[in-house]
Amino acid sequence: MHPPFTHFPLAAYVFAAGFDITSAAGARHGWAGQLWHAGTFVLIAGLAICLITMGTGFWDLIRFWPGDAPDPAGPTGPAGLTGPTGGGPDPLATVGAHVSVMAAAFMIGAGDVAWRLSDYGSRASTPPGVVALSLAAAIVACTGGYFGGKLVFRHAIGVASAGGASAGPAASRRLPAGPASDDHEHASDGHTGVIGRPAGPYRGAGWDGRGATRGDTTP
Repeated sequence: MHPPFTHFPLAAYVFAAGFDITSAAGARHGWAGQLWHAGTFVLIAGLAICLITMGTGFWDLIRFWPGDAPDPAGPTGPAGLTGPTGGGPDPLATVGAHVSVMAAAFMIGAGDVAWRLSDYGSRASTPPGVVALSLAAAIVACTGGYFGGKLVFRHAIGVASAGGASAGPAASRRLPAGPASDDHEHASDGHTGVIGRPAGPYRGAGWDGRGATRGDTTP
């Protein structure tokens, strides 16, 4: 549930920072105020969706919380939170980093919005302090997104295998072994032959494909 919601807050933080930087750089132009207001609306919407994103993130954390049994795929990865490679860094450390960094990004964004609303009608462009807060929120949010990406692409948290089960030490991602059978081959009594051609020693005795033999037919 969590990953589809993550794109909207990240985009809001980045777009708000871009609007604010452009507004401050073009403070003498009339469109600077429009970008200042646009950044405010975008950031408010991003923080609202961020609440939903955090809720789904904690729900996924509960769903994929590791068990007490050690993971046979690796010495450090707890069961349920170890990627397909096994071993390596403990994914719980990545979970903690992701949660902490994204919480910090939300708090910075909330302070940014509070400052914006207090100066919303009295500024013709984005104040430098708000620009700094917006840029910091965008950098911190993208850093948290990086940790979230590691949970999915490195540790395979919540990733479904080909069979539809959540990836983990018991999930298999390998295709069935063995070559595919030919359409013209069939199995009969434990022997494999070609339709229209007998199985066994007669295959090398000049079978002509019409039910007759040529040459030696001695088994």
